Amino acid sequence: MSLIRVGDPMDKNTDLGAINSKEQLNKIEEISKTGDAEGANRWSPDVKLPTKGFWYPPTIFTGVTQSHRIAREEIFGPVLSVLTFRTPAEAIEKANNTMYGLSAGIWSDKGAKVLWAAKQLKAGVIWSNTFNKFDPASPFGGYKESGWGREGGRHGLAGYLTSDSKVNK
Repeated sequence: MSLIRVGDPMDKNTDLGAINSKEQLNKIEEISKTGDAEGANRWSPDVKLPTKGFWYPPTIFTGVTQSHRIAREEIFGPVLSVLTFRTPAEAIEKANNTMYGLSAGIWSDKGAKVLWAAKQLKAGVIWSNTFNKFDPASPFGGYKESGWGREGGRHGLAGYLTSDSKVNK
């Protein structure tokens, strides 16, 4: 993580851009402090953050359980909560045992396991052996409390269209 390039989000070489507002930065800081208080183990590399704008270092929490706030809430910041599992079924159960469902990622060299897991997960976007890749022709949006509807692709246009019929003689 110490190699993550922090900077201008419009620069194609940037890995991590700024937080969109002071309010969001405050939320990320608050949830992360709660992770510390609840006993999770925090690791953040020594990364130089720009002085202009709102920035938070890339952070990983381990030793996280489903009772931790950092596992239950959408953070929308560079914070990763790591939960462990023993079986694929347990991983699916933990992933779906939340009120959110924006996205999920599956990492496996077994195609059948990827397809099985993707079918079980309740998430709007499911990545396989990659993360945060988007196709503008594909719909994007979450399940449950992660929003409603879709943006992108034909599904994203549907809310702007009116279907009608005109018949002339």
